[in-house]
Amino acid sequence: MSSHYLDVTVGLSYTFLAVSLLCSATREAIASLFQTRAKVLLDGVLTMLHEPAAKPRLRGILPSIRRLFRMDGGFGLDKLGSASLTAEVMRHPLITGLAQQGRMPSYIPSAIFARAFVATLTARYGKGHTAAILLNHVGNEGLTKTLLAIMGEGPDDAAALESAVRIWYDTVMERISGWYKRRSQFVLFLVGLFYACAMNIDALQLSQRLWNDAALTAQLVQKAEDAKPAPPSADANAALTQARQAKVQAQEVQELPIGWPSARFENIGGAGAFTVALVFALIGWIATAFAASLGSPFWFDGIGWLLALRGTGAKPAAETTAPPSSVVTLPGLRK
Repeated sequence: MSSHYLDVTVGLSYTFLAVSLLCSATREAIASLFQTRAKVLLDGVLTMLHEPAAKPRLRGILPSIRRLFRMDGGFGLDKLGSASLTAEVMRHPLITGLAQQGRMPSYIPSAIFARAFVATLTARYGKGHTAAILLNHVGNEGLTKTLLAIMGEGPDDAAALESAVRIWYDTVMERISGWYKRRSQFVLFLVGLFYACAMNIDALQLSQRLWNDAALTAQLVQKAEDAKPAPPSADANAALTQARQAKVQAQEVQELPIGWPSARFENIGGAGAFTVALVFALIGWIATAFAASLGSPFWFDGIGWLLALRGTGAKPAAETTAPPSSVVTLPGLRK
């Protein structure tokens, strides 16, 4: 059974889906251009090897620019010093071979990292030593105690050390991944707030317009019914691909009933009325930014449930896993 309340909710959800897709594509483009994932991975390795105090040396605008143009030294390994175990491990051919010139891998398998770690220690101090001797040579008490605790009372050789490094690496990277997801959601909010202000995507004003314009609401509902997930391209993580996708999504969003000039600021008399209008506009923009930070998978699934409740479509099959940036094909919409 159709309901005007449901129609307005579906139309608003479709708008949030389009905005979240634009924000996700923009975030992915920024992450690819500035190699954010690789930078976070490097921070994770510093944490894992008990060298967190060196993190501030790798920050700054200049290193970001160097990474943008794929210049050598963009990740600042030279700033860690010659005694840094992190710098030496990350320069190992097993790791540098996973990325192009001037870049650093955004993902390193635990087996590869563990092998590079042990190979670095044996190259430094020689083969045939026990794990305890190798770690004591490093001079990092925190790292030594951690890895020896993981090894327990078992064998004390290089193979056992490699296994312990794999366990410790997976543990730390799981925590770093959770931190990166939270950071990405915050970045999505900031990007969403930027687009909401720049394109006047006011959730409150849009809700009012959808409530009063049944024809527009029906049009958005139809577009929501036609929205389908598209398979991601093979080079979905490439910066140019993400930038291209962001441009396409921006064109889609511009076709929504949004933009400047805003009816909220028309025929306003006095500073008090303008202030009230601006406060409500800010609330609407923040609401849009928050909706965008929830991500496109949330809104696509939400639209599926609403359409099923409305009785015009089947609920999409539940997904056990979701890609970092979901792709949804949005049909065109005229203002």
